[in-house]
Amino acid sequence: MITVAVLGRVEVRRDGAPAPVPSGLTTELLVRLALDAGRPVRAERLVEELWPGTPGTRLNTLQTKVSQLRRALGAPSALTGGPEGYTLAIDPGRVDALHVLRLADEGGALLAAGKADAAEATCREGLALFDGEVLPAAGAAEWVLPHRVRLEETRVRLIEDELAARLALGATGEVVGELESLVAAHPLRERLWALLITALYGAGRQSDALAASRRVSRILSDELGVDPGAELAALERQVLRHDPGLAPAVRSPPPARRLGNVPMPATPLVGRVDDLAGLLQALGGNRLVTVVGPAGVGKTRLAVEAAGRNTAPDGAWLVRLEGARTADEVPVAIADAVPAVDGVRRDVATYLRGSDMLLLLDNCEHLAEPVAALVAAVLTGAPRVRLLVTSQRSLGLDGELVVSLGPLPEADAVSLFAQRATERRPSFTLTADATPSVAQLCHALDCLPLAIELAAARTRIMSVPEIVRRLDDRFTLLADPTSTRPERRRTLAAALSWSYDLLFPDDQRGLWALAQYPGGATMPALEHVLAALGVPRAAALDVVDRLVDRSLVTADADAAGGTRYRLLDSIRAFAADRATEAGAAGAAADALVSWTAQLAADVAATVRGPAQAAQVAVTAAERATIDAALARAQGTNPLTGLRIAVDLGWAWVLLDDGAAAGRLRAARLAADHPPRDLEVRALLLESWFEAMSGDLKPARSLLDRATALAGNDASLALQARWYNGFVLPQEGRAAEALTDLAHCRDAYAATGATWEEGGSLLLTAFAALALGDTTGGRAACEQAIRILRPIGDNWALLHAEGALGRIAHAEGRFSDAVAHHGDAAESADRLGFGGAASLHRVHLGRAQHQSGDPAAADTLHRAVAGAQLAGDRRLLTLAHVAQAEVLRGAGDRPAARTLLDAAHRWYDESGAGEGALLAACLRATMRAEDGEPGAEEDLRAIGADAERIGDREVHALATAARGGPSG
Repeated sequence: MITVAVLGRVEVRRDGAPAPVPSGLTTELLVRLALDAGRPVRAERLVEELWPGTPGTRLNTLQTKVSQLRRALGAPSALTGGPEGYTLAIDPGRVDALHVLRLADEGGALLAAGKADAAEATCREGLALFDGEVLPAAGAAEWVLPHRVRLEETRVRLIEDELAARLALGATGEVVGELESLVAAHPLRERLWALLITALYGAGRQSDALAASRRVSRILSDELGVDPGAELAALERQVLRHDPGLAPAVRSPPPARRLGNVPMPATPLVGRVDDLAGLLQALGGNRLVTVVGPAGVGKTRLAVEAAGRNTAPDGAWLVRLEGARTADEVPVAIADAVPAVDGVRRDVATYLRGSDMLLLLDNCEHLAEPVAALVAAVLTGAPRVRLLVTSQRSLGLDGELVVSLGPLPEADAVSLFAQRATERRPSFTLTADATPSVAQLCHALDCLPLAIELAAARTRIMSVPEIVRRLDDRFTLLADPTSTRPERRRTLAAALSWSYDLLFPDDQRGLWALAQYPGGATMPALEHVLAALGVPRAAALDVVDRLVDRSLVTADADAAGGTRYRLLDSIRAFAADRATEAGAAGAAADALVSWTAQLAADVAATVRGPAQAAQVAVTAAERATIDAALARAQGTNPLTGLRIAVDLGWAWVLLDDGAAAGRLRAARLAADHPPRDLEVRALLLESWFEAMSGDLKPARSLLDRATALAGNDASLALQARWYNGFVLPQEGRAAEALTDLAHCRDAYAATGATWEEGGSLLLTAFAALALGDTTGGRAACEQAIRILRPIGDNWALLHAEGALGRIAHAEGRFSDAVAHHGDAAESADRLGFGGAASLHRVHLGRAQHQSGDPAAADTLHRAVAGAQLAGDRRLLTLAHVAQAEVLRGAGDRPAARTLLDAAHRWYDESGAGEGALLAACLRATMRAEDGEPGAEEDLRAIGADAERIGDREVHALATAARGGPSG
């Protein structure tokens, strides 16, 4: 049996066991089919909805995703159909999004039939299926909007029916708070107002009920210009005449007064469904549970919610310890809160012996040691007492179960903001247009509940975009001057100061050091800056350990298998301010620069050998740190900044980093009269990046400047000729490139520069291929492989594999081309070279197309996605040209023509580049087929250009398009 959950996190279970589904469009396809489970959905409709505005996507792409989904489901019969349509062939009741619709209908019917008990249970079952955002896996796709609206409406209907059932069962006063929050969030839903008025009247608050009735009348008039509906009008008349019919139809005995002092929250808990369930489960099986997390994350709110559901005979008792300052004050605070130990000042455990209660000790981080000693005594001396503790650090006791609480998921953070904003400004509405801005704000605030609530408080006088614009001064912004809560909950700065002031001086310096790293830091990086701040390397590990223990720093595994230490953005901003106040920010930032300079030197020394993948991964992981160091160096040590950029240049080439040219340019312009060799290397790398992006005019200008600056320096002049061998073929001057590369190959071989010799041969292979010389290209490529393989430069080797694939393609050996390009793409993926992987997928897709393989469309779709992710316009244009070729072959001429026209404009603006001649030929061919004037002449000129440079494929295409022999 297969069940599918799509309302929240997507989950498929087969006979109770999870069945993983590939992420991305495969998951979105599952969601789409699940919403019509048991019914076929036309293939054309699926393509239109899942790939809107993507002319290159055809039915074979959908078929690929269907095949992936069918494999994931593990039961071929569960997904049936073909090109005419597909059906998720399971019982709709096994899809949570459809099951909840049935439960809503059942709950409403039971309520109408007077079966309030059953209606309440049914509605609760339906509400339990919701978790935060509805259908999040579908993202912002247009097709999901009506489904999402329907399900959101269903959720509110379930809430209304569940509350109506509880009212019918005698709950009046206890639902007033929930209804007040709901009408604030949904001020135009008349049924919620009717329920609130009824609850207020039933609780003996007739004047409040009448005020609520008049309030909704005013809101409806102001917002919609209408009067209340018949139900609300009749209800107001009943309130005015004290109609006995307003009394609940069924009265339950009033609940026994619950023992304890845990307050009932004024507003419902937003999100935290899994966290609350996990905490309740932990309390059920453990006597000591400690909830830890950073300031403002909502530890107290979650603990109070859990304690409020306590069923211990002697109740649940909340002891707030934030006001206690010494160990002696801890038992006093407990005595003040718990009557069972009234008057006790020390031996709390003795007086709790025999009690069966839950003791909630809140905010213990500043008194962790004395609290731990007291808790240990209670655990030993009062065996029926359970303890729930909130703290920024654990107590470190045997038997303690630590529950770490992190920031809210983004969807829940947005919901919390909307709820709190509505409380402050009833007219606030979370529209589809406003949601992205609110999500951006929540993300910038680390999704910390306290920060979000403080930001929402500002909606009383500011719009969301205005709040976002003021985040640079977040500690002034995030304060609620109207709040009556304790000070540390009125401002974000006060909450963080509470944590910061408890730290040892070295630990405070640890925050100063980590604040320099916007993307987090490894231990060696952190040790370097700590040393500059006067913290010995031997103490650094303990500093980080204490900061992690206090929930101020998070420790995450990084891609290289190590550990990266991070600060939430708010904590980082706070720590940076404190470092500035202490006069230490400059020393810390300069240490960041010196660490980055050493990293860059290590990368430059090893990035062309066996350590290549690791060094490229490190460069990618430290991107934010490198940018911070370069920004600092521009103002304080621009020469070091230029050296960093140049040393990292080749790693950026391997990463296909679209921002690298800008970094190099900024560093070069900031350095006044740098050494000649450094400036030449910077210019050459800039030239390479401009050529990679397809912008050949600045590439040529930079290369010529570097050549002139190199002058009579033989080493620098040789480097310039080598780079010229990369740029010239893209300018259509491959024959000139061969001359330069032959000189470079011989010169480097004579000096024992093995990598440069192999690189010269590899560039020679591509230049020969551009001239149609497949024999010469193969010889150069095979020689390059023999030289480069012992060095261990996998990036160069996979490009050699790609060159062999292009040679096979040019010779009509398409199955060999597919094998070579497939291996190259997989190698690039495995090594983390995203841009290279997309390039090889372009050529793989073309080879597949030539061999008649329908997988070509999906391959090119992946290539386009990779080029977009890398931000590489040259590569994206090349992929679009290949897509156009496939689309034209499939008969989708309008889509092919659109892509080719766009490619033509881009190549014309950038000054040619790889794929330009093929694009021109395909476009002219389609123009000729459409009878456009001048197309024949263009084809003749294109054919002549192709023959001149030896591009046999384009020459054959141009000749065939003019009706001549293609061989």
